[in-house]
Amino acid sequence: MNITVADSAGFTPVELLFEKKKLDLFEKFLRKLPENLPETETIGDKVMKAYARMRKKAKDRKEWRKMGNKVWEPKENEKVLVKTQPASDAADGITAKFIHPYEGPYIISRVILPSTYELTTASGKVRGECNKRALKPYLEEAFSLAGIN
Repeated sequence: MNITVADSAGFTPVELLFEKKKLDLFEKFLRKLPENLPETETIGDKVMKAYARMRKKAKDRKEWRKMGNKVWEPKENEKVLVKTQPASDAADGITAKFIHPYEGPYIISRVILPSTYELTTASGKVRGECNKRALKPYLEEAFSLAGIN
């Protein structure tokens, strides 16, 4: 039977299913005074605590997923980078993990839908349409400091 403490619930399955107490490794070697023993909890209290902890963890995961570029609204004539799908090529000796994940900078020439943008190169050649999820703001200051531009 699984006696490890679940991170999501904070209790072992044995505690929650069979109302047995958690295994204490030091119980054989160290004697605890009655005032140092943990209070016994009913199964209902344990289940409610586990449920509350799992709800909190689910809420935290949901909030974490919401993080990102949700507040960034690209505008026309703004420079952006586009996420690419790098592909390896054994004949040329190219490994995908060493290829840059973003291409650019490109300039937004027009907004098609609230989340779709038409991109062009600096010379005016149309690159195509991209979704906002594939875009990332181009920070000229960061590239000039790194000496990449």
